[in-house]
Amino acid sequence: MIPCKSSFPCIGFPRHLVGVTSLLQYKIFIRMQLLMDSQQPDFHYHPKCAFHHICHLAFADDILLLCRGDRSSVQIFLEQLHVFGRTSGLNINAGKSFIYFGGVGDSLKQHILQDSCFSEGSFPFKYLKVPLSPHRLLASQFPPLLHHLEYAIQGWMGKHLSYSRRLELIRSVLFGMVQFWLSIFPLLDNVMNQTTCICRNFLWTGSTARSMSALVAWKHICLPKVEGGLDLYDIKARNNCFLAK
Repeated sequence: MIPCKSSFPCIGFPRHLVGVTSLLQYKIFIRMQLLMDSQQPDFHYHPKCAFHHICHLAFADDILLLCRGDRSSVQIFLEQLHVFGRTSGLNINAGKSFIYFGGVGDSLKQHILQDSCFSEGSFPFKYLKVPLSPHRLLASQFPPLLHHLEYAIQGWMGKHLSYSRRLELIRSVLFGMVQFWLSIFPLLDNVMNQTTCICRNFLWTGSTARSMSALVAWKHICLPKVEGGLDLYDIKARNNCFLAK
C-alpha cells in the first residue's frame, strides 16, 4: 500500500467478508491470527511497516493485509484466511479482493497471483472514499472532491438562500468535505484554486457558475472577524498545518 523502492517489493490486498453476523468478534479473531502470523520466521513485514510491526489495517468489513512481496509471506496470510473461513464459515469474496504490487518481478508476481487466485489491482484505488496511490496524486485524480462539492451545491440551488446561510453551508458542509482531504493529501495549487472558485461562486451567486464579480476578495473573507473577514479558513494554510503534524 505504501510506496517502496524496487529493492523492497511489497504487497497489499483488501478483503471483503461475506455474510458477517458478529463482525466485531470475527475481526478480533482474524486480527489475533494475523498478529500471530507476523511472529513466524518466514513472514516478512512490508518495508514501510516493519518498524511499527504493522501487518494489517481494518475498517468496518474491509481489511488491508500488508507484507513484503515474497511467496512465503503471502502464503502465511492466505493460510490464515483459510483458517478464518473454516472457523467462522465466512468465505473470502475473490471477486472483490485484489493484490497490489510494488517493485515485484513479473515471474514472482504471477506465482503469487496463482497462489492466491485473486486479481491484480491497480493504483489509485478508493479506500474510505479517497484515492490511494504510492505516488503523489495528480490533478486528474481529485475530481471526486470537486464533484462532491458541486453535487452538494446543486441540492441547495433554487432555495433562495441568503448570504449568511450560504456562508454557514460553506463553513459547516463544504469545508467539512474539503478538510477531510486536506488532512490526508497535499493538495495541488490548481485543485485548491478550483475548490476556492466553487465555494466563492456559491457564496456570491448561489450556484457553481460565475455570473457576477465577487463583492469582496476571497483572501479578505478568510480573515478573522476581528480583522473584517468572515472567519473562513485559508485552504492552503490549513493543508500545510495538517501535513506538519
